[in-house]
Amino acid sequence: MSTTTKFGTTVTLPSDTEIAMTRTFDAPAALVWKAFTDPALLRRWLLGPDGWEMPICEVDLRVGGKWRYGWAQPDGSGAFEMHGEYTEVTPYTRICNTEHFEDNPPALTTVEFVETDGRTTMTSTMKLVSQEARDAVLATGMADGAGRSYERLGEILADL
Repeated sequence: MSTTTKFGTTVTLPSDTEIAMTRTFDAPAALVWKAFTDPALLRRWLLGPDGWEMPICEVDLRVGGKWRYGWAQPDGSGAFEMHGEYTEVTPYTRICNTEHFEDNPPALTTVEFVETDGRTTMTSTMKLVSQEARDAVLATGMADGAGRSYERLGEILADL
């Protein structure tokens, strides 16, 4: 299993089709959960590399509910979107959803939150349809962007 660290986030490849990212936040699970599910907070941290904005952030947080995110540079260039449907919502513990990005096959993402002594370890695991799809996602720089986003989230949580 390959392991790297991006901006303090551990990135592993648990199988030929999965990417897992793990980070521990100095905040209780309820607060980390809120940051993952509240559009006002998501727009502050889920930006990938510095310089991006999130003009689209729609969350219908329930099983069968839809989500849609869109990012762009401040001048509107480079815009792209992702969307999906929630398949499991267990407050403060677990979120599972489908993820559709452009013409790529859908992925399944599971985010788990485990609190110990007031600190929360978040693990986000993306399961793709093949090793080729997994490697293509990694080649986009997704791990760097996610790592920077989680670093930004840690900063925001410290302020909350």
